[in-house]
Amino acid sequence: MRTDILPLCDKHYRTMVPCIAPFSADYSIEFFRCTAEFCPRCFSERLGYVTPKPGEPPIFSSNQPRCDQHNRPMFISSLDRHRNTIRYACPEPNCADTGTESIGTGAQTGRF
Repeated sequence: MRTDILPLCDKHYRTMVPCIAPFSADYSIEFFRCTAEFCPRCFSERLGYVTPKPGEPPIFSSNQPRCDQHNRPMFISSLDRHRNTIRYACPEPNCADTGTESIGTGAQTGRF
């Protein structure tokens, strides 16, 4: 996972913080969670944006932007409130693949 850019929440556009969830005695899952109060949204580089629920498998959207080179879900890296656009980045370190999307319309305006 990249360490130079923190993902933004896809609901609030707030910075997400890194977390680690123990899965078993030998394995942990790294993910990011939203910092907005009471927001359960998370970003995982394998699943993309999800809202986890205890005792249930994560439900993720299949239409999240994906990196052309690595086929991983991309995360929101920045928000331009003047142009009403969000910019996506690949979670793979040193990957330059990006894209943009207009807020509210769902129209993709850049390359994915």
